[in-house]
Amino acid sequence: MTKPGTSSERPATDPVDGASVVLLKRTAVLLVRRNKPPFSAIWSFPGGHVEPGETPEAAARRELMEETGLSAGPLVSLGRHETGGTPSKHLEVFTCHYASGEPVAGDDVDRALFVPFEEVGGLPLTPGAIAFIAKAIAAGAAHKEDGACALASS
Repeated sequence: MTKPGTSSERPATDPVDGASVVLLKRTAVLLVRRNKPPFSAIWSFPGGHVEPGETPEAAARRELMEETGLSAGPLVSLGRHETGGTPSKHLEVFTCHYASGEPVAGDDVDRALFVPFEEVGGLPLTPGAIAFIAKAIAAGAAHKEDGACALASS
């Protein structure tokens, strides 16, 4: 059994309630500060619920756009995450790399910014965030140069 708030090795066929995107720059990660319960004032990755008929990847792209104004090219799945709490939610977490533009806080967030890696640990984060940043770095998302993520207006 997986401890709540940790990564899980859930089968890909299990239902997914939400999706998020770990977007990295060379030395920073895109984080948003939530402004609605249950995670008010907590920093997290852009993401949210999967709409009926929507794939987790499409939800991740939509939430990234709604919360930051950034769009995503090719996404790579980093795995599933169980949020814990009651009821527990199951998220699929994706990564892609940064290309250009600055995030602008939008839907459900009051701040959106690239936080230097060395400052991330000093922020109140959603459970599992540090582990997914490490997975994204290991996947090479911070060092690619082919423009997979860019501003929607570009």
